[in-house]
Amino acid sequence: MELPSGQVVRAVIQRYSRLISRLEEELGERPMVLPNGNFFPDRFRGDQKSVQKLVARMQEHAGIGDIPIRVGVVSQEDASAGDAGVSSCGSGGCAVPTIAAHGLQRLVDEGDGWRLQLLEAELRHPVVLSTNIARSLAYVFLVETKEEHEVIEPPVDITADMTAVALGLGSLLLQGSYIYAKSCGGPSVARVTKMSCPELAIAFAAFVVRGDHSVREALKELDVTQRELLGEAHLLFESNRHVITQLRTAPAKLAQGDFELSEAKPWLSRMFGRRKELPDRDPLEALSAGAELEELENMLTEMPPSSAARRPSRSLRSAPDEDLKQLVAEAFGSAVPAPSNHT
Repeated sequence: MELPSGQVVRAVIQRYSRLISRLEEELGERPMVLPNGNFFPDRFRGDQKSVQKLVARMQEHAGIGDIPIRVGVVSQEDASAGDAGVSSCGSGGCAVPTIAAHGLQRLVDEGDGWRLQLLEAELRHPVVLSTNIARSLAYVFLVETKEEHEVIEPPVDITADMTAVALGLGSLLLQGSYIYAKSCGGPSVARVTKMSCPELAIAFAAFVVRGDHSVREALKELDVTQRELLGEAHLLFESNRHVITQLRTAPAKLAQGDFELSEAKPWLSRMFGRRKELPDRDPLEALSAGAELEELENMLTEMPPSSAARRPSRSLRSAPDEDLKQLVAEAFGSAVPAPSNHT
């Protein structure tokens, strides 16, 4: 699977920028929530009490813990009978999400709070469950923060996906956008998001670079397809640093399409391509981009010495190979074998 075309990438960036530009104050600085024990330490037992605790924790992560949300677990029979309630949202400014197979309202506005309805079957699939909760919380956030006569940008499902990413829940949505499963009928792929996996990878990468979050931490928690797409999307942004700057300081300009996108370049190419402009850049910064020891050695030997390394006795360009290895190893806090006494 590959990233979408350049036109689609631009459209995703513009729409995400439009969202954060409009909701910047309400969003604040959101943490990057990951599907691991650090963010979800509670044991999930597959019952309503566990789901209620999960929803409350995700609300806190998303910064909407003050909104009352009650969880209702609906059986297959009740869902099919349509007895699970209807929404009171009738302003025309929102489109209440439903569980498509049953026509069941996912969210019910009860006046003093919301009721989030989940099928029993969803409790048996953690990726489906967490993704649907994340999208539902995004919808609640959109309704609770919109002005009286404001209309949520259509399609509402896409806006909800984008909002979940902006709230810090992008890794959960990315997992739910490409669910690979094997069965007696052969392998199958499903998704419970409106946006595709490649599109969400772009949106999530925008969240990562805008908040200066660790993409490595995110990559460690994702499945193979999602990991590869996020890595490519992150590389695209790193190759267009001006877009990252605008995401952080002027998202409204990006929303208007006031930007250019160049082809993604590997970090090593970017480093050498900028060497003449930045002769004193510390090559050890490349560690954050995944450099190996051998690559760093080569970079150190080929780059001109910085102003702090022009004394002949400390020049990296004139250092013997073993001394160079020792310098690099010390910089990273790791040991290398001492030089051999044999000639």
